[in-house]
Amino acid sequence: NEEKKAKIIGIDKTLDLALIKINSKNKSNINISDETLSKMQSIVAAGFPALHLSDDLKLTSGIISSLKGIGNNSALIQIDAALNPGNSGGPIIDKENGNLAAVAVARMEGSEYQSINYGIKSSRVKEFIESNRISIPKEKEKKKKIKRKELANLLESSTVLVYH
Repeated sequence: NEEKKAKIIGIDKTLDLALIKINSKNKSNINISDETLSKMQSIVAAGFPALHLSDDLKLTSGIISSLKGIGNNSALIQIDAALNPGNSGGPIIDKENGNLAAVAVARMEGSEYQSINYGIKSSRVKEFIESNRISIPKEKEKKKKIKRKELANLLESSTVLVYH
């Protein structure tokens, strides 16, 4: 609930990702696992769309619809969870174990499209982070099934609003 200055560590224009650093202690973090994503996998997306309505973190759930994005882009997944402006850059996590599945990046707009939204696969996010000389801690143990309240608390404590 406070503003912090951020430093840009890395940018990938192709993936539409930026890595930023702030001076703050993490309360919690979302693990990036090496698990393979699959169609019909249940996910939850978090972000801050519609700030004019409230500054509360919004959560939306759905499934992974496709393991490829527009033009067969294998860096992306397609999800049916609603994404809106303000979700971009937010986590898309596996509903069962709370691990990062993707990062919200785009949605299809127009009257002929419904629930076609995209995220950058966690494997690509991990490669981007590591290519900027940031090490990602290994998972200590396989997470068990996470409870709904724990999932909401994880997202609330690890998702931040970034604007410029």
